[in-house]
Amino acid sequence: MAQRSWVLSLVVAVVAANLCTGQGSYQVKTGHPRLLIEDVAEMAQRCDGPLAADYAIVKQRADAAVQRGGIQYITNAWSIPEDLMNCGLAYLIERARGGNARPYAQVIIKQWGDGSLISNRSGSHFGYHPLAYDWIYDALTPEQRVRFGDALGSWLRYYTDEPRILLKWGHWEYNQTWGPIHLNIGNTRDALTQKLLIALAIRGAGTKFEADARAFLDSWNQRVPTECIPAFDRMGGVWSESYGHGAYGPVTVIPYAFHAWRTATGIDLFRQLPPWGYPVEEPRWVAYTMMPHNERTAWIDDGDGSRPAAFARAAPMLRDGLSQWFCDRGPEWLGERWQRVACYDPSLPATPPEGLPLGYLFPGAGHVYMRSAWNDPNATWAFFGCGPQFAGHSRDDEGHFLIAQRGSLVSRQGGQGHNDTDYYAGGSLIYNIVTIFDPSEKFRRDKGNENDGGLVRHVYEGGPFPRERGHITAFEHNAQYTYAAADLTKGYSAAKAREVTRQFLYLRGDREFFVVFDRVEATRPDFARHFFLHVPTEPQPQDGALTWLGLPGADGDKTVLSHGRSRIFLHTLLPQNAEVVLRGGPGKEAWGHPLEPTAQYNHMTDRRLRPPICPWRIEVGEGTLSAKQGVGDPDPGGGTRTLFLHVFEIAGEQTQRPAAVTFVPPAGLDLGDQWQVRFHAAGELGGTVNHQALTMSIKTESQYPLEKQ
Repeated sequence: MAQRSWVLSLVVAVVAANLCTGQGSYQVKTGHPRLLIEDVAEMAQRCDGPLAADYAIVKQRADAAVQRGGIQYITNAWSIPEDLMNCGLAYLIERARGGNARPYAQVIIKQWGDGSLISNRSGSHFGYHPLAYDWIYDALTPEQRVRFGDALGSWLRYYTDEPRILLKWGHWEYNQTWGPIHLNIGNTRDALTQKLLIALAIRGAGTKFEADARAFLDSWNQRVPTECIPAFDRMGGVWSESYGHGAYGPVTVIPYAFHAWRTATGIDLFRQLPPWGYPVEEPRWVAYTMMPHNERTAWIDDGDGSRPAAFARAAPMLRDGLSQWFCDRGPEWLGERWQRVACYDPSLPATPPEGLPLGYLFPGAGHVYMRSAWNDPNATWAFFGCGPQFAGHSRDDEGHFLIAQRGSLVSRQGGQGHNDTDYYAGGSLIYNIVTIFDPSEKFRRDKGNENDGGLVRHVYEGGPFPRERGHITAFEHNAQYTYAAADLTKGYSAAKAREVTRQFLYLRGDREFFVVFDRVEATRPDFARHFFLHVPTEPQPQDGALTWLGLPGADGDKTVLSHGRSRIFLHTLLPQNAEVVLRGGPGKEAWGHPLEPTAQYNHMTDRRLRPPICPWRIEVGEGTLSAKQGVGDPDPGGGTRTLFLHVFEIAGEQTQRPAAVTFVPPAGLDLGDQWQVRFHAAGELGGTVNHQALTMSIKTESQYPLEKQ
């Protein structure tokens, strides 16, 4: 993991009380509401002012639930029972206004009945019920408080058999530890968010689970500051399993939990984290992963190309300028408004992402983002990543990169295969990586996915975590270029790989270029090395390069924010004896590794042709002719070493000819008078750009212009 130069300073909030001996004492607010809402009167005033439009929607939906006589989706395990929150908020706000609030509470009480709907082990949204319980607490009779509180409390021993945090078959960086966005039992283990909300809601209500609630809160107060906060500092702002698994739960529900602890106890876990800790850095991650041409989150790891709705739910709770910007944009992506009504503070100024640097490193995940501009749908955007595995769902994609301008230019192999049923998608051949082909290598999870020559398959493998798979060794950003280097060697089997490194350089200007330099050394000369690249449209040869057009709708959009299309030219400079194969199109969208005899077929599934659309692949291998020493690849290993040097030129759709790219031995290039790039062909990673040294360190002085407020 990259070394940070910052000093971590954890500020532990201490609230006077006498309930536990943990990281500090805590006291649960005696009155209700205590979950997510700080001041009912102030909230009601905002609903007559800046949040009037939001509350109008909440009240309209609450009125519909009252008219209907029931809560929509209350037994649908895959939906969010939004009307629980709508009715609970309408009760509080109408009561504060002096209106008739009782019907909003009554429809919830009627729906809960004898409490079995809450305690039902197969279908209860047991993380949302405590919110409604807390909000309508004053409308409940003492008997109802106990009845419904007992139903809630019955969940405190779910899965763990003890009312405390055990991290049973999980860990802090695992999505099922916290719970899914629908806050029920689906994909839930410890259920930390649900149990915290329950314990806080029923504390002091006189239920038979009072001791369990106290035990869970004691456990939370002891373990989260001492264990979870350092783990989230180490992981950083990128959720360990990407925005795909993250949006399914932790992107939203961890802020729910932290904010509920703040409103119920006054202890602010957000402020115990440094600017790069999760979830404090989360808004920066979401901003960087949104592609300019469509404002969708990128298809990284198992990301699903979704819009940032999951973070918009949590944004009102983070209380920083960038989160406020996401909150203000939230209604464009998200139908729910109850989070804004309950948690939004309109006095905080919104800070748009254009205050962020154009190049950014997330050291924990090893993710590097770079772009040409903010607030421009036609901007260039790229991703490059290499980092440790924090959780079992993380894909084995170290060294992978993406490039987009007016749509995808370099993508990943198409489709939405799931690791459970599509082992081809669970391998690394769908990414833009280099392979070392050992014919005898055996891979985990090889059902329907033969030897692909790629990285070791750790996906769905147990800990201990974090597991080293590679790491960023250098990051440098300035107005002219963004540069990152990565050592990927440990991502590959030690039996076949002595060195796998990748250096990724983005050159800004009127004509933009990406330079990708790979140094690959196998343990044996007969272990062939290949460079794989996935592109959305069919490449064509042009003046010694390959060229293709981007595909604005590759991510499934019928319309995009950008205008026109972009063209890209690919120059292969090394190996000088390169053999380039184009593969793809109908019937070959998901072909096996070309050297694996049993994999010479299309690995088609029913989800293979879904977005992202990317049916073409470029394979660059080394030919049989030996390159001359000093002109081509220096290979002291006697045939075990291959250098790949590629230049990607971004141009307009109408551009017909690529720029002049001159190879400079042993591993450099000139791009006319504008750029001269030299890489070290051996030894320490690095080189020069226009005679200025590429700094082989992590330069992060400009990483955090948006400080916590």
